Amino acid sequence: MVLDMLVLIRDGKVTGVKLDSRVDTGDLGDCYKFYFDPNGSGKPRYRLVYRYTPDELHAVAVEAVAVGRRANLDAYRRAIANLGRE
Repeated sequence: MVLDMLVLIRDGKVTGVKLDSRVDTGDLGDCYKFYFDPNGSGKPRYRLVYRYTPDELHAVAVEAVAVGRRANLDAYRRAIANLGRE
């Protein structure tokens, strides 16, 4: 499901929300968030944190930074750890 979302994001068919630097999450100013839920009903329970990166073959590539639950800022904490910004 996440890979399908990344393709839609790359192709400009959906767009996430730009993140910034916050005390609770750290600096994710070069990233975006996109909410989703595999069940497709109710409030989405998961976040995809991604960013755009330069690519030699294409003008821009989309990189998944982290996927996690919305609860307790899980996806943001994973993103900070994955980017080495702890």
